[in-house]
Amino acid sequence: MTNLHEIIEPYVDIDGGLMPALHAIQEEEGYISKDAISELAKAFNYSNAEVLDVLTYYDDFTLEPLGRNIVRICRAEACQSLKSKELTDDLTSHFNLSLDETTADSKITLKEVFCLGNCALGPSVMINETVIGEADKSKVIKFLNEIDE
Repeated sequence: MTNLHEIIEPYVDIDGGLMPALHAIQEEEGYISKDAISELAKAFNYSNAEVLDVLTYYDDFTLEPLGRNIVRICRAEACQSLKSKELTDDLTSHFNLSLDETTADSKITLKEVFCLGNCALGPSVMINETVIGEADKSKVIKFLNEIDE
């Protein structure tokens, strides 16, 4: 288990140090645990609720471990007009998940985002760090199968 104090300590005396400390914990642990929230609150002299407010405001942070592969489906207007809602329905049905859920085997987490900057090729999906344009269910499944081999 990681020593949270060691992760947080370099940021305590920095103005705005809570954000880089959150990023460091997220990077090391994969999510922000309840223990981490308490440690951050003590270190930065905040309440647990104040730390929780900050980390739930930003989509970059998660309170639960994510899957090895994170599938982000664009839900911005351009992608919506190109059937991202249908793509979302297809993928949630295929994986038997709701958005922001992870498969039982921890392989896949489905998330929605509001713009991947690939509007001309919508609907767009980002799988881990790869953006896929003109995405459909079969393209997403094929990509996931290829990276999981």
